Amino acid sequence: MNKPTSILLFLLFFLLGSIGCKNSPAADAHAGQESTGTEFNGGDKGFADEAERYESADRVIWQKPDLVVHQLGEVEGKVVADLGAGTGYFSRRIAYKGAKVIAIDIDPKAIQWMEEQKAKFPIELQDRLIIRLAEPDDPKLNNSEVDIVLLVNTYTYIENRVAYFSKLMKAIRPGGSIIIIDFKKKSTPFGPPLKERIDISEITSELQQAGYSMEVVDETSLEYQYIIKARRS
Repeated sequence: MNKPTSILLFLLFFLLGSIGCKNSPAADAHAGQESTGTEFNGGDKGFADEAERYESADRVIWQKPDLVVHQLGEVEGKVVADLGAGTGYFSRRIAYKGAKVIAIDIDPKAIQWMEEQKAKFPIELQDRLIIRLAEPDDPKLNNSEVDIVLLVNTYTYIENRVAYFSKLMKAIRPGGSIIIIDFKKKSTPFGPPLKERIDISEITSELQQAGYSMEVVDETSLEYQYIIKARRS
């Protein structure tokens, strides 16, 4: 299958998903909002409800996924680990840009969900998307396996973070980077409770302790979240 044809099929998949969602009860709750193309009528019902929240069209507005993906730079031909991938919200967008993506999560239900969705993608995209079950203290990445690690709304749920990110560094190739996006430690219309959030200064300190060199600390591009980019030392 040539590239133009596969891209057309990918776009058709998103269009069909949008139509399906508009005719579903979930869509009625989000009337007038853009659909991401993920269907919520299969797999585990409990995770389907969770997936619907992850994939809410509202998220396109406040999360600005295109801006987030842009933070990764040119990804074509690179390997990107999406750590805490959830429904693959960012994984599929990054794969579409030409990267090989390792979508990682510790929840077996999330893994099953992503596998089911992956089966609906064009073969070209399926070949670029690897879905991997990890453990809370082990991302299950091989040494020098990836160029970039992305964590969106995930950092605060990792324990023993300095040790974890020191270990994670071994998986990043020389010159590679890690990008963290999470909620600011202030009141926002949604997001985790304040007590579960981590101040940006604490994250930068922990990353430096783990051996990373800070490159970008951005508190303005996203209204409710900060963006941190650090490079493997």
